[in-house]
Amino acid sequence: MRTIQDLNLCDDFLFHEVMKDEDLTITLLERVLGWEGKIKKLVYLEGEKTIKESYSGKSVRLDVYVEDESLVVYNVEIQQKHSKTIGKRSRKYQSSMDMRLLKKGQDYDKLNKQYIIFICCFDPFGKGLHRYTFSNLCHEDRILSLEDETQKIFLNTRGTADDADPQLREFLEFIEDSTRERAEKTGDPFLLSLAERIEQIKEDEEIGGCFMTFEEKLQEVQKETSEEKDFEYARKMKAKNYPFADIQELTGLSEEEIQKL
Repeated sequence: MRTIQDLNLCDDFLFHEVMKDEDLTITLLERVLGWEGKIKKLVYLEGEKTIKESYSGKSVRLDVYVEDESLVVYNVEIQQKHSKTIGKRSRKYQSSMDMRLLKKGQDYDKLNKQYIIFICCFDPFGKGLHRYTFSNLCHEDRILSLEDETQKIFLNTRGTADDADPQLREFLEFIEDSTRERAEKTGDPFLLSLAERIEQIKEDEEIGGCFMTFEEKLQEVQKETSEEKDFEYARKMKAKNYPFADIQELTGLSEEEIQKL
């Protein structure tokens, strides 16, 4: 089982803890958006916010969900595992946030300006770019914007193109190797501050205990999910009259468990 000492910023538990520091979050947003000195203050819209939708019961957990003094809303997410549906995932996040931001009976013009930022430990679109930025433009006239005031940004820690400034590239490399040694090599004050905060978190026994509880629950869920898949697979094989020995070998279930299906 992992301990908190094994984590880098690409792990959402550590990322969420680090981004509780308002100054670090402001610097991160300003660097990604190229807005040095623009954001003065942030309001955290409920840390690690879970938005539940009454019509479906499904929920979306947000790693970093903040609002600045101009009422611009930012959502920053760490994505460690490769996903072919990340575009639709970003659409889900936007719709869930809109539902929370627009109170019943309010006009649509009350919707906040939004930036949804995914930090991906894989290339989400396979073009080698460090950064992919999307906004809604007219197909027939690319100058014409839909003006829905939303922008989705996907950062790629595995980028290979010469498309980003050195500070952004170094930050993205630091995401997967979040050590003081890496930060010191760059001499970047922001990365050094991140490394210092990470060390503080890893030395905090209470946070370490929270992570161990988190890991135990995660492993329980993964085990239950794996067992459910094994039983479902065995049920289908049994229905097709596969030999018990083959079902046992492929699923790891006992003969007694298979007979009960």
